[in-house]
Amino acid sequence: MAEHHNPTVKPRPNLNPSLEVETLKKAMKGMGTDEAAIIKVLVGCTSNQRHIIHQQYDNTFSRDLIKDLKKELRGNFEDVILALMRPRVEYLSRELHQALEHKKGLVLVEILCTHDNATLKAIKSSYNKEHDDGMEDDLRKKLSGVFEAVMVGMAAALRSDYFNPDDSQIIAHKLYNGGNGLITGELVTAFSTLSFKQLHGVFVNYYQLAGRTLGETIEHEYKAEEKNNLKHVFKCLQNRAAFFAESLHNSLAGMGTKDQDLIRLIVSRSEVDLGDIKNEYLTLYSKTLEADIKADTSGDYKKVLLALLDPN
Repeated sequence: MAEHHNPTVKPRPNLNPSLEVETLKKAMKGMGTDEAAIIKVLVGCTSNQRHIIHQQYDNTFSRDLIKDLKKELRGNFEDVILALMRPRVEYLSRELHQALEHKKGLVLVEILCTHDNATLKAIKSSYNKEHDDGMEDDLRKKLSGVFEAVMVGMAAALRSDYFNPDDSQIIAHKLYNGGNGLITGELVTAFSTLSFKQLHGVFVNYYQLAGRTLGETIEHEYKAEEKNNLKHVFKCLQNRAAFFAESLHNSLAGMGTKDQDLIRLIVSRSEVDLGDIKNEYLTLYSKTLEADIKADTSGDYKKVLLALLDPN
């Protein structure tokens, strides 16, 4: 899997915090709110830049920007703006905690399987500040079996950046185990410590050996929730952009939009690889992510999501 990084939201060149905070203050003054101005200021810059704007606002007006936004905004639009204003790792650690509470394996995969060690450590540190038990303890308490071992392994943030094409074959042989079924320890180690590039090589070699994907073997060997969760891990490690495209599609499909998922996916990937995810979405579903969001959302909520997909 090639490591693409094609964000839709990039740093604003020549950020002028004094000017930005004046625009925000004006947008929230008097009767009615200028939502378009708020979108323009907060979507067109990165999380770090929003943090600078937040501090500048508080210092300039002796008021808390977050409190002012909460007073002015409503509904899903408010949820997107507040998600944007939270430091990314803090936002993800809160989403992770909620996912654990509600046993949402897919969200755990989305957060723990897609970040480098430094980001994972930062998410963990944020989590441990907010909750009495550490993140790894909570994973052990709430999960079980092989999926628990994989998630705890990923939370340890020990993923290597090493890659050797010859090793891909050796590891694939270990996983294949002569066709006698997966050895759990080998699977956990591979999923949670190999570099993403090495894993891709392993998956290719495994397919050549077994005549089926590792995902199909998981389908065959595990049951129920564990099977589903391990398949999510495989899909995510095999093709991250396709994994996120499918997650976005699921948040928009069927009756009612799964707004919390939609918001988290768009906000958290906008500075990472949302451009790649958009391309993959088009490939998988023969229509654009923009078109599906337009069909499924409305008002300022729709406007802010579309702005995150294309801030220009």
